[in-house]
Amino acid sequence: MTAATARPPTAMKRLAGVLSFVCLVLFLLAIEQKHTVAAVDAVRAEAGPAARRVADWAAGLSSGAADGFGELRSKVARQAASWRAAPPAAPVHDGVAADGTRSAPGVAPPAAGSLALVGAELRFGTGESIRTRPLRIARGRDSFAPGQTFAARLSAPADAQVELREVVAPARGQPVPPLTLCGGEPAGVAALLYRPDRTELMLFRTGTVGPDTPPAALCGVWSFPVR
Repeated sequence: MTAATARPPTAMKRLAGVLSFVCLVLFLLAIEQKHTVAAVDAVRAEAGPAARRVADWAAGLSSGAADGFGELRSKVARQAASWRAAPPAAPVHDGVAADGTRSAPGVAPPAAGSLALVGAELRFGTGESIRTRPLRIARGRDSFAPGQTFAARLSAPADAQVELREVVAPARGQPVPPLTLCGGEPAGVAALLYRPDRTELMLFRTGTVGPDTPPAALCGVWSFPVR
C-alpha cells in the first residue's frame, strides 16, 4: 500500500475522532447538570481552538480527501464564535443553581459566593457579613412556614438538627444592616444545617421562624461546600 492510498483512511480516522469529541462537547452543553458545568466551562475554552486546528489541517489535504471537510470547518467556526460571544450563565434546575444555591423552582437566589463561619459571624464571599447569636435548635420535621418543613425544603431527614441563629446588630446601639441576600432588607434569622460536605443556609426577614411565619419572609436558601 502506498502513502497516497493510505492517507485517506488515516484522515477519516482523525475526522471520526474530531466528531466524537465535538459530540461529547455538545452533549455536555445540552444536559448542563451542575456536576458537569465546571467541565463544560473548561471544554468551551479549549474545544474551539483544538477543533479549528484539526479543520485547518484537513483543509491541506488533497482535493479528493478534503471534500467532506468544508462543512465541518464552517460549523466549527460558527460554534467557536458562539462560545466566545456568550459566556455560560448559571443554569437553574428545580430551584438549584450551578453554584449550589437554591430558591423557588426556576428562580435563582442572589449569589452569595462563599460562606465562612467565624465565631458568631457569617461572612459571605460578596463581602457582606451578619452577626448572630444562638436562638434554638429546630428539627427537620418542624415548619418554617404554613405547610413547609425544613426537611422538605433542604432534602433532609425529619430528625435532622437545624441550628437557628438570631441576626443581631454588629455593635450596641446600631441597627441590623440591610443584606443583599435579603433583597436589601435586614435578615432576622439564619437557619443552618450542617452536612459532612456542605452547609445549608436559610435566611429569614422575620425575628421568629415557625408554622405561622409568612412564606415571603424567606429570603432564600443557599448550599455551600465545606472547605
